[in-house]
Amino acid sequence: AEEAVSIVEDGDRIVIPLADQPVQLAQALSARRRELQGVSISISAPQLDLNLFLASEEGNFQVEFENFIGPIARPFHDDGLAPYSPLPFSLSHKVTDERPSEAKPVDVVMTTVTLPDKHGLVSFGPNLWFKRSYIKRAKKVIVEVNPSLIRTRGDCYLPISMFDYFVETPPSITREELLQAVSGFPQERRSALEEIINRVNPTLLAPVVSRLETLDLRRFRVRFGLEEPPPEAHAVAEHVKRLIPDGATIQIGVGTPSAYLPKLGIFDDRLDLGLHTELVVPGVIPLVEAGVINGSRKSIHRGKAVAVAWSGADDIEMSIIDDNPMFELYDPEYLLNPMLIAQNERQIGMNNALSVDLTGQINSESVFGPRMVNGIGGQPETHMGALYSKGGRAITLLFSTALDGAVSRIVPMMEEGSLITVPRFFADTIVTEYGVASLIGKNHWERAEALIAIAHPDFRGELRKSLKAGLR
Repeated sequence: AEEAVSIVEDGDRIVIPLADQPVQLAQALSARRRELQGVSISISAPQLDLNLFLASEEGNFQVEFENFIGPIARPFHDDGLAPYSPLPFSLSHKVTDERPSEAKPVDVVMTTVTLPDKHGLVSFGPNLWFKRSYIKRAKKVIVEVNPSLIRTRGDCYLPISMFDYFVETPPSITREELLQAVSGFPQERRSALEEIINRVNPTLLAPVVSRLETLDLRRFRVRFGLEEPPPEAHAVAEHVKRLIPDGATIQIGVGTPSAYLPKLGIFDDRLDLGLHTELVVPGVIPLVEAGVINGSRKSIHRGKAVAVAWSGADDIEMSIIDDNPMFELYDPEYLLNPMLIAQNERQIGMNNALSVDLTGQINSESVFGPRMVNGIGGQPETHMGALYSKGGRAITLLFSTALDGAVSRIVPMMEEGSLITVPRFFADTIVTEYGVASLIGKNHWERAEALIAIAHPDFRGELRKSLKAGLR
């Protein structure tokens, strides 16, 4: 690793794409932070300890977060140590390719790959994201080789001639080592973590091993399909089920309430569903194996389940995907282009929101005004693609309240500084546990009435008062 990062020079911009991030290379680069000047690092949803890059008093490294923030990056963003870049996936390389004089350079890419196959081609395991597309545009490429990564089908390969250095990855952490790591924790937390460790593939836990003591366990259990859906999730699922026709092509965003939908069985009795998605949530892959999702009525990539990453699948689901020609990965600038998504008839997008105001503005990124908790991810693109699809629908899901019922997620207007992920004029269908609000084609008053009807009953009077007082 030390030899590999020796090719990094003063002033280089380094890109570390999303998922399976190279720990050895990051540590070796960090060891050079006092000798290198003016190095910038663009990283998406870091799994790495960012103090490797930002702890230096000299400030020789500058970091920015791209597309996703994630829990590791959030405090660094809150403290103003690193900014966020809100570029959609499908436009990731537009400036580089079409306006090179305006583009940030891609001097070095650092990521993780599979072992080469007999043809000298590597792939990227279950998480393609924009690794391949950045490598194709980079001046220098350094990668760690992880033999445990599954092989995937689709347009997701590169020849070894594209790379400058390969570094072997040490053996992945074992379940026994994880159990030892939590052995000194307080009993309640230790027991909760032991249950997760015994049910989740250890390689999927490796990126968070340093955060086990502070990890949000409920969110993590949801991520791996271990959390029992709350009653309101059942109600949301029943409302969504009525919106899914036979022959639909579906996309499901990560997070709640959407992560519960497959496990609650709302797709089980549908015929000939397709999958064209950014990533998956637990329970989607078995629907493909069972033939519920077969892609037979898709307009594009007919007969295939396509994604930019299989993030969200558990280890059993990963074994189904491994070298299975039914599942294909593609670069996000291609697959998440809304104009491509819209070519599927009956494309149904299902994404989550943190809040929706009475005009239909959708916020999926910030709380308490401007505090960012997420990035845009693929939500704007998958939403737009579904909205423009013939017979399609862009569904936004949210529970009606937050903070144990203390606040309404349907609000009169967004707090000052709130980030708008989907503007009101592209809002389509909003679903809470109390019903469905169809906003498209409605004026502001009609939208407000529809949204108040699906708000929590405890807040409907307050929302109606605000409507009379201010909405025009």
